[in-house]
Amino acid sequence: MAEPTTDPTARATSPQEEFAGAMPSELRTDAPLEAEGPAFTVLIKLLASVLVGALIFWGARASRVLVWQEFSLQASLVWLAALAIVLVVYYWILKSRTSIKQGVIEQTWAWKKQVRIAEIRQAKFIYLPYLSWLIAPRLIVRTGPIMTVFYTGHPDVQRAFAALMLGK
Repeated sequence: MAEPTTDPTARATSPQEEFAGAMPSELRTDAPLEAEGPAFTVLIKLLASVLVGALIFWGARASRVLVWQEFSLQASLVWLAALAIVLVVYYWILKSRTSIKQGVIEQTWAWKKQVRIAEIRQAKFIYLPYLSWLIAPRLIVRTGPIMTVFYTGHPDVQRAFAALMLGK
């Protein structure tokens, strides 16, 4: 029968320390959280390109049978606004970058999304490993009444977000 240890140098570990010991080595870091990368994965960018290409292809085919003279000015403006929105979102899907550095999470978009980590009251990291090609991993943060969503397609930023959620 084993006797209890009476080693004076032994100390009890907290549940957090036990959990930290069970974490993958990629997530354990003593360095400050700093990473940068594209907001969307290559496959999401490819899927967006295919969808926008199909929309333009079928829109061009449909435009040949439309009677443009019967369109009112308001209807034409709605079509142009919809096209502009699709093209702006597509451009920013291709160009957007997410970074976490110096205590700030930032994503370039049509407008700059930026949140100081110290101001975050609530956060949720959504990552579906086998569906990340279709559903972009994202960090949803709440700073008071405002919710901000940061997308990331880069593994370093995903690890930084995971470490942030674990309180590192």
